Amino acid sequence: MTTRLPAGQVFKAGGLPEITYNPRTQLGLEEMVQDYLDERHRILSISGPTKTGKTVLVRRVLRDLEAIRVSGGDIKSAADLWINVGDDLGLQTVYESSRQYTDTETRTLTGELQVPAIGKASRSGQESVATALADKTGRSRPIEVAARRALRESLIPLVIDDFHYIPVEVQTEIVRSLKDLVFDGLPVIVIAVPHRAYDVIRVEREMTGRVQQMKIDFWSQDELRGIASKGFSALNVIDESGVIGERLARECFASPHLMQDFCLQAVKQSDVRERQESPKLLQEPLWESFFQERSTAASKTAFDMLARGPRQRTDRKPRRLKNGMVVDIYGAVLMAIGRTGPLTSITYETLRAAMRDIAGEEAPRGQEIARILDEMSKIARDQIDGEPVVDYDAKLTTLHISDPYFAFFLRWRAATELAERAGTVQAMFPESETKDGGPTAQIAPLKKVPAPRKAKPNSTSKFKGIGNRRRKGRR
Repeated sequence: MTTRLPAGQVFKAGGLPEITYNPRTQLGLEEMVQDYLDERHRILSISGPTKTGKTVLVRRVLRDLEAIRVSGGDIKSAADLWINVGDDLGLQTVYESSRQYTDTETRTLTGELQVPAIGKASRSGQESVATALADKTGRSRPIEVAARRALRESLIPLVIDDFHYIPVEVQTEIVRSLKDLVFDGLPVIVIAVPHRAYDVIRVEREMTGRVQQMKIDFWSQDELRGIASKGFSALNVIDESGVIGERLARECFASPHLMQDFCLQAVKQSDVRERQESPKLLQEPLWESFFQERSTAASKTAFDMLARGPRQRTDRKPRRLKNGMVVDIYGAVLMAIGRTGPLTSITYETLRAAMRDIAGEEAPRGQEIARILDEMSKIARDQIDGEPVVDYDAKLTTLHISDPYFAFFLRWRAATELAERAGTVQAMFPESETKDGGPTAQIAPLKKVPAPRKAKPNSTSKFKGIGNRRRKGRR
């Protein structure tokens, strides 16, 4: 009897894949982690875009080893780390001891009793007196002391995933408390997104030279197609000429997580939910509807919150885009981000060129764009659960899109969502406030456009000077 193999066990989005796991052998990633475990005496910082297989890689290498895994999202204080370690190791922090003493004294009593008409009678008895004394003592020790001692004795690998979620001040305290344990040979692996890869050194300068950096890059098209090829073969289905795997690989923003999800949905559309007894030809989906359906559940909440912006609306101005759609500045910036492809790292000049492309004369000024990117980053960080979907680095004037699902949403759904919002935005302002007062237009889904033209050499310096000028009516 053939064992049933469900499609969901072949393509695992968000889990630890077995059949479709790709070790990316040519990069030697597993060997790098194993070498670190053998050598130790440093902290291993693994960085890479979200949903590119960092956690899967570490779990795969450690699958046969005892390890302590902690999520950065659960750490709000250094004590939280030690509590998690203590719970994982089953440590006790309260100890009690008791002693009991018992002393028994027995007395024998005898005597005679004169009974009339009978004579004398004797009487005897025993009396016992017991004395008990109990002595109970207890002591407790801080969980950090217990956890540190257990780690030093066991040297069990400690993995802190999503290290960038931990508040900076707490990161500092944790790194300082781990420094001597690392020196003694405790393996410590921290996992973070690329632009937070150097947090360990940034929060504790003395760790310079004691941190090993390991970068996980985006996946190549060949690596992503390998997921489809392995999975389709395991399910006994045929992807004629590889066209389905090829298209899915192009649309998943170099993320194996998205690729696993796409492949699972693609086989289900061909009514394949488990391994087929005989080979079955996969039907190519209607791609536009396929991706739009997938995008409806991808990061819509995050998009809605960014499109809405902060609560105050006094700084909103209606802007008519080249396609006729009326949006406020938050909608215009999201449209411009999507216009870049979207790219996962977007320089200010690239974004400004995309903004001119969609808005023309209605494009916001440089200072306005930078301010909105700052506001979006705050919203993503403070109001949206999980890893911030966008993060603007003001020093490098670069916007990072850390979530491929959000990038996917911007590509396939953002334009439709903004078109639906356009009527609401226009209703907030009298038609006379827009440039021509015309009707709101619908717009087709975003498609990838060629890279924007290069900015003039003096554009950066010009941008830097804008902040010193006061501009009326375009705040």
